[in-house]
Amino acid sequence: MEVKTKPVELIELFYDLIFVYAISKLTALISEPINGIIPPYNFFAYLITSFVILQAWLYFTNYVNRYGQWKWYDYAFACVNMISVIYMANTISHDWATMAFPFDLSMLVLLLTVVALYVIQARKEHSMDGAAGNSITILSVVCTIYVIAILCTLFNLADYVIWINVVAVLTGAFLPFFIRGKFDKSIISFPHLVERFELLTIITFGEAIVGLTHFFDTSNFNLVPILVFFIILTMFGSYVIQIHRLMEHQRVERSLRLMFSHYFIVISINLVTVALELIHTGEVNHLFASGLMIVSLVVFYLSIMANKEYYKQNIKLTKRDALMMIGTTIVGIAVILIFISNLYAFLIGSLIITFGNFEVLLMKYKGRI
Repeated sequence: MEVKTKPVELIELFYDLIFVYAISKLTALISEPINGIIPPYNFFAYLITSFVILQAWLYFTNYVNRYGQWKWYDYAFACVNMISVIYMANTISHDWATMAFPFDLSMLVLLLTVVALYVIQARKEHSMDGAAGNSITILSVVCTIYVIAILCTLFNLADYVIWINVVAVLTGAFLPFFIRGKFDKSIISFPHLVERFELLTIITFGEAIVGLTHFFDTSNFNLVPILVFFIILTMFGSYVIQIHRLMEHQRVERSLRLMFSHYFIVISINLVTVALELIHTGEVNHLFASGLMIVSLVVFYLSIMANKEYYKQNIKLTKRDALMMIGTTIVGIAVILIFISNLYAFLIGSLIITFGNFEVLLMKYKGRI
């Protein structure tokens, strides 16, 4: 089957920037720890809101990947979509009851733009049996859930809205497995989709660096900012080798593994930044910050390694590779936990994890040359 190729347009890069802005605003939900710990409800709200925003990005990205030709109506609905995202981002706050109505209303408008684009495509095909009709059905269900969430806020039932958002996320994620329709994988451009995810992730790494620039204090030079920089740099290097270098992009694939893994990749990058921020404040629960960093790094590497199924021919992750990655991760975790109150141990242990995994992937890549 011939691989569908498609260039990434500049408007798509602009679109990604707006979504990364929205994701960066999410740190407001977890930026004020209490006794050095992020309150569980705030953390839960952060995760759910992250999934909602990333899912919104994916809905439009999937349409562009399958059918987008950037005609006038593609641009028109993309503009409405982006305006909705900016409003959505600016509604984010600690007060969920106040945030819920404008947030869900923005999400509903955003989803309706994607539904409208699929309706145009279905009319072109004169059929609801294909992928366009399938997407209309799934998105209609998700839109209905957000309408219910909006009605709940209007009738003073805001306490239930976050759970309705959970249902919306799970529905959007798993309903495609049950409502398949006559899905033709050839309409998906795997190379285009990989490039879109790469760009979103790279911009997220950029936001992480920008968010950590205050470590670089010219009046108080020490090794802390250097270690912080190399933690992010080696994470970035691991991602680039795994996703950009080792994977075969010229393939026909529905890409569900790629999609789901990137939800966790983007969120884990942001949580690494949060963990570093917590340590930097000085008023921190070291066990919580250490646990957050460890879990975030483990999730990051599990998520990028989930894409090993897309490796180029003759490249395979061996048991030896996996043991080396697990071993360096365990060593790094041990350093963090044994010297749990020491800032340098926290950073060096994190760097052992990131550099060790980067080195394994680098050796895997060099073995291919």
